[in-house]
Amino acid sequence: MFSQILWWIVSATEAFVLVRSGKAKLYGKYPAFYLYLSTVFFLEVVRFSIFHFRPISYPAFYWYTEFLAASVGYAVILEIYKHALKSSPGAARIARTFLLVVLGAVILKVMANALSSPVWSPATTSAELERSLRTVQALLLFGIVALLAYYWVPIGRNLKGITLGYGFYICASVMSLAFGSLPGYGLRPAWRFVQPIAYLVALFIWSLALWSYQPNPEAETESQIELDYRFLVNKTKRVLSRAQSFLKLDGEL
Repeated sequence: MFSQILWWIVSATEAFVLVRSGKAKLYGKYPAFYLYLSTVFFLEVVRFSIFHFRPISYPAFYWYTEFLAASVGYAVILEIYKHALKSSPGAARIARTFLLVVLGAVILKVMANALSSPVWSPATTSAELERSLRTVQALLLFGIVALLAYYWVPIGRNLKGITLGYGFYICASVMSLAFGSLPGYGLRPAWRFVQPIAYLVALFIWSLALWSYQPNPEAETESQIELDYRFLVNKTKRVLSRAQSFLKLDGEL
């Protein structure tokens, strides 16, 4: 009974955030975030239908779609980095490349573990992949928050709310997936409510933070992040140039 009430509350709050954001014309400002929110809303409706009309297929469908939601959620991380580093195009370019490489490495690692396992289970593989993606997302969110705090980079209410809500949900998901996989924890009925309750809290945060469009403050001068990025790039170029000259000289000798 509680699970159905929770599902209706979550779905109603999701619909409210989507409708309200449409009126505020925020879809074009944060397309990856709203793609994620729309995907989760659609999957929740389909899951609810399968749970009631074909319950035997629900467990496998749940884990497959959890992997899909986690993958789409990675685009939210990319969008957070994009907006947070808007005034630092060089650093943003490096961050985007790094995030895509990390995503590819996580998927390859999980697939390699699945292929090397003597007993392959699609549900187990999907659960492991979601756990790995959520853990990486938590670390990346911590990284961007630490970077913004270190450089005192101001961000608008919209991006702050997206980051706070998604970060809270990701941290709760990591803890839920970690403890839920331990013997004795996964069988406790209350444990499966951790993620949906955390997601509901995130939805409340988003409903407040995304009430209207609040862009990031425009930087009046070049950001310190970009200056440090250029300093590191130039220093790396000098080191590589010296190494190249040394190797050329050594070859001539």
